[in-house]
Amino acid sequence: DEEEIDPDEAQLVLSDPTRLRTHLGSSRIMTRVKNEYLGGEDDVGQFEFVGLGGFKNVRNVYEWKDLVLEVDETSYEFGTLYEVECESVEPEKAKGLIEGFLKENGVEYEYSVMSKFAIFRSGKLP
Repeated sequence: DEEEIDPDEAQLVLSDPTRLRTHLGSSRIMTRVKNEYLGGEDDVGQFEFVGLGGFKNVRNVYEWKDLVLEVDETSYEFGTLYEVECESVEPEKAKGLIEGFLKENGVEYEYSVMSKFAIFRSGKLP
């Protein structure tokens, strides 16, 4: 799931993770955290938010063969992972084009089975 956050607020949250509490009602992701991990409690004062570290993701967007490709380079402390995403009204056609391009260029690939955050939490590349 993705959600935009004001960059200044993001910096404040990084320096003080307890500020996440202020987003529990206004953020779709934080509402999900509250419901899934905090038992849906409105009083979350007893829960402490801490920084776990992180990873860096750089996304480049390319137009190629009438497709829009989002290519992510995700850097973790334990390695780097690349991901190609493409939303299309003809997904099987797009899949064939992308797979063909990767094979023609000798690029090994596999379909992702974990989110970037799940990979970060596991501490190793899949």
